[in-house]
Order: sequence, then C-alpha cells, then structure tokens
Amino acid sequence: MRSKITIFKTTHAPIDYNYQYEIASMLYKKLAESDVELANETHSHKGFKFYTFSNLILEDKKRCETGLSFNRAHFFLSSPDDRFIKSFAEGLLMSPEFYLEGLHRRADFTIERIEILTPSQFKNKCTFKTISPIYIKTQRYHNGTIRETDLYPNEPKFYENLHKNLVERYTKFYNTPPEKDYYRHNKNLQHQTKTNQNRRKLPTMQPHEPANPGSPPTT
Repeated sequence: MRSKITIFKTTHAPIDYNYQYEIASMLYKKLAESDVELANETHSHKGFKFYTFSNLILEDKKRCETGLSFNRAHFFLSSPDDRFIKSFAEGLLMSPEFYLEGLHRRADFTIERIEILTPSQFKNKCTFKTISPIYIKTQRYHNGTIRETDLYPNEPKFYENLHKNLVERYTKFYNTPPEKDYYRHNKNLQHQTKTNQNRRKLPTMQPHEPANPGSPPTT
C-alpha cells in the first residue's frame, strides 16, 4: 500500500538539509499515537524494516543559504503491511502537527492531506524509477581485513545484491520465496565497466597542486 502525504509549513524557518532522520522519528511517533503495539514491534524489530518513505518533494522551493525553504511539500510512504499505512494515517489525523529542526530554530508543520494511492498495475516488463536513493554495499578484503564498501550502478554486483535483498525481504515478509524469481546478469554492463576501468588513468600532479574539480575521482 502506498500513501501520499502533503505537508504545509506554518513558520518561515528553513529546515536542515539532513532531515531524513527527523522524518523517520516523526513517523514512529505518529504510529505510536495510533497503534502502540505495532510501533513497539516496528521499533524493536531486528533486521528488515518493511516500510520506506521518499525524500520531501518541494512544491515551491525558495532560495535559501541556510537550509531548505518552502511552504508546501509532499512525500510518499509505502509498505506491504496495510496495517502500518492505515495506523500511520490515523496517527496523523489524530495529531497533524509536527516540527523539523532548522539551523537556528525549528520549523512547524501541519499535515494538509493524506491520500491512499491505488495499487500500481505491473506488466511482464516494467521500468522503475526510484524517488529516493538506493544505497547498496558489500564486504571486500582490503589490506588483509574485511571492510564494507559502497557499490555503484556501474558495477554488476550492485544489481546482484539488489536482487538478493529484494528476494530476502519478500521471503521474510510472506514466509515463502517469490514464485517467479528471475534475474539476468548483464554481461554487457560488466564488459563496459571493465573497459571504463582500464581506460581510467591517474592524473599527473605536482606537489601542492589542487585537483581539478571537474576530473573524475580515482580509486
């Protein structure tokens, strides 16, 4: 189930750029006001969290050097657990006011509208575009120790780990693996990645010479 939450800022203070943690805290508090048992289960659960929310989509962004300034915005909240979405919506309706911290003072908000969106219709072949970043990492040996390493979309293992994560989440939630689990390794992507890596050269720099901001990073 997916929902669209529209919020309206009732004060002029901008919010901090790193607002995601505060949005997550607000969601938990609103959930607790409606369903304490579900909120405790969600907070104490170890492992996968079966909900996600998007970044704020600003509808009237204003120029500001100390944070994000706007009056109205919306974000999307989705979960395979209908109880979670319904309880969250009830919590917001019971107490629609909340706040987010800014650089100098907090910004007050109120929930303007909550919409339960119709389920998407999936075809045999679909193209997905995310509205919030996908963060994937892996473990690799480095100087004799295992370290966590970020993965990027130009690496085949990025898609391998993404597929594995989705299957594990589905299996955990429904207590059964997906009926149609199809994953095709993109060999062309792997060849392209290796070719790009072979073409990458280290820049020649003199001591104390600043790096060109437009040049690609080297690893």
